[in-house]
Amino acid sequence: MRRRTVVAGLALGPALSSVTVKASVPRRSTTPVLDSLAMVVSREENRQFSYTDKASAYFHGRTHTDTNPDWFNGWNIATKRIFHDYRLSVDGVALSRADATVVVAPDKIIRSFPKAAETLTLLDGLTVLVLTIGTSGNRIGVALTGDITDAGILGPEGVWFAPKEAASTTLLVAPISPRVPCALDPVHGITCAATAAGFFFIHAPSQAEARRLLARVRRGRVALQVARANRMEALVSGQHALDAGDPDRTKALLWMRLTGDQLIMKQMGTGIYAGLPWFNDYWGRDTFISITGLLFTMGRWQEAAEVFTSFAALQDIDPTSKTYGRVPNRARPDGIEYNSADGTPRFIITLADLVARSGDNALAKRLWPVVKRAIDGLLKNNIDEFGLITHEDADTWMDAKEKGLRAWSPRGNRAVDVQTLWLDALAFGQYLQKVVTDEEWSQRLPDFDSVWQEKVSKAAGKLRLALKMFEHPRSGHLVDHLRPDGTQDLSVRPNALFSIGYGGDDIDLASAQKEREMVQVRDLWQALVYPWGVATLSQDDSNFYPYHEHWHYYHKDGAYHNGTVWPWLNGIAIQQMIRFNQVDLAWALFENMNRQALREGAVGSLAECADALPIEGATWARRTGTFLQAWSNAEQLRVWQECFLGFFPVLGSFSSIVTFRSRLPSSVRDVRTQFKIGTALIDAHFHIDGAQKWRFTWRGEDEIYLALDIVTDRQLNAMQLLQSGWTIEFQVQVGGLTTRIFDAQGIAIEGDDGLSIPVSERAETKQRLALETRIFANLDFCKPRLA
Repeated sequence: MRRRTVVAGLALGPALSSVTVKASVPRRSTTPVLDSLAMVVSREENRQFSYTDKASAYFHGRTHTDTNPDWFNGWNIATKRIFHDYRLSVDGVALSRADATVVVAPDKIIRSFPKAAETLTLLDGLTVLVLTIGTSGNRIGVALTGDITDAGILGPEGVWFAPKEAASTTLLVAPISPRVPCALDPVHGITCAATAAGFFFIHAPSQAEARRLLARVRRGRVALQVARANRMEALVSGQHALDAGDPDRTKALLWMRLTGDQLIMKQMGTGIYAGLPWFNDYWGRDTFISITGLLFTMGRWQEAAEVFTSFAALQDIDPTSKTYGRVPNRARPDGIEYNSADGTPRFIITLADLVARSGDNALAKRLWPVVKRAIDGLLKNNIDEFGLITHEDADTWMDAKEKGLRAWSPRGNRAVDVQTLWLDALAFGQYLQKVVTDEEWSQRLPDFDSVWQEKVSKAAGKLRLALKMFEHPRSGHLVDHLRPDGTQDLSVRPNALFSIGYGGDDIDLASAQKEREMVQVRDLWQALVYPWGVATLSQDDSNFYPYHEHWHYYHKDGAYHNGTVWPWLNGIAIQQMIRFNQVDLAWALFENMNRQALREGAVGSLAECADALPIEGATWARRTGTFLQAWSNAEQLRVWQECFLGFFPVLGSFSSIVTFRSRLPSSVRDVRTQFKIGTALIDAHFHIDGAQKWRFTWRGEDEIYLALDIVTDRQLNAMQLLQSGWTIEFQVQVGGLTTRIFDAQGIAIEGDDGLSIPVSERAETKQRLALETRIFANLDFCKPRLA
């Protein structure tokens, strides 16, 4: 293992010139992991970066660009742009970012110039930017660039601006140090003595509120910045510490954790921005795809519960509405839309998952009426004569429309993934009713209705049978959707990946059905999965567009879901490959995403999209779309925990089980991490040193069953009951698993020292492994072919 590299000077407070930094006396950092993630970005890379205030504001920029044409650049609050960018000067000379050495850390950006340095940070929950400036010069200046603010008016506090997109509000630019007079220069903007130490940018609904905020941040700036850094440090250390077996892999995953956390906001209650820059609002499907990777994997149960509660409050409760029962597809400060067939079932499915992971039955009880209303609305408005779920052309995640009218990728009126999402939602709706009417509650809910349970069961049974309508009559593969006339759309798209293998892995493991599932996963991988991600349409299709943005030939929304690669789809592709023990290719795709987060695009994040094919002369596809997309980051984090480490917890009233279905590749030799289960923790250490070993320590008050499932040349399974504080070690041996169990004092539990657990010799397991080897033999990524 290589040591983490800490960028020197990050813990020294405001950035100063290189001469000053060398003369400073370092002190021990209070945020060592956060500091270790900082990256030096070169002028040639000129990468994007972003920060949010965790409320409703974000700042976006490029590391070395003085004039950024991106309309979304700069400071944006509650979907309104406040200012576009700023330009610094020292002693009347403008500083060129192209000349700067730039370090981007998760909580700040530092630009060091020959005679000065700046550090830009945001503050949690406050509409304030802090721009500290250290210099050997005498006078500093900052000028707002772009055309979305007026010329400014000088006042005793600083300079007041009127943001054009938020005309009823005000922007104050004031020196950090009090009692330092300012001037308003037509070229260099707000100028003052260098003793000002930099500037505050303060946005407020009124000048009076801006003055109060200025007084507050002058008193408490350092404490507020430290609190923000400490909050971030807590997400990557302590109970959330991670060593993923390689320094770069660890760094990438921790960066994605933090940039994903940027998107968990308080704009309309607690929610998750779908992405930056132009999805700085809440989208239902994006939220409930992203919530597992961003919150569940870290055990952030309270924040997750707040997200569900916020969306529940926005449910369509009008019984005469065609969207009765739906949670929003999109929630913005200026309006709510319900045009989604898949957001609401994902709400129900992930709510049930949250309850199972956290044990928060009280949340299930509070939101049960929302779940019941959602299912009732579906059964009332969206069921055809076969029991299938109906919807409009653009009501799935492939939702782009031409001028808001014609769908670019029509999937009406019955998409395959929508059917299985709702089939799960119906089952989990019944589960949630049973949770909230459990005997542990003092009384049953007054609206408990066995007739309702029977109605839902019958609808689910009818829907399950109707899924056969999606099977191609010759190949047996699942088609993408059924048209309104009942014909099958045979476009090769990735959506069937969400429906292949519906019903679980534990029935008829070597059956003809499982073989068909393997073949379909193989064929979809071969047709759609490039080294840079999963495409939305096969390149052999006549409607395929190879490049997301190719303005001279077509509108980019025409390519949006007709060839463009979406990294969030990597999650289900990896999951299906891991299901059939195809670890190496899945791992290669996973590692490619980690490399992108470290080396390409916005620092520490995955973008919304990528071209399907490289441009002429290139060997790798370009990133496109939003520079930071929630579900791209989230699915990368989810598959690390759920697919490669294979962690699955289920908390029950009488017993709880945690399963580790480990599918790490042989190249990974050492992993250390923790997992949250309810209020408890499991410390996990995986290590290969001549033998494959797992070590788990249970840190919870109640006992728990721990199950291990790994594959070498055969499938190995074991289950053990652990008491509070106990540790269990599994070691792979020829013919089985050897275990050792220790109590909280480290003393071996009598009778279990060296216990050997035999390998299952079920014929169907052997047959399945042999079948997987044959069907997936010689499989590789899709090969680009530019027609």
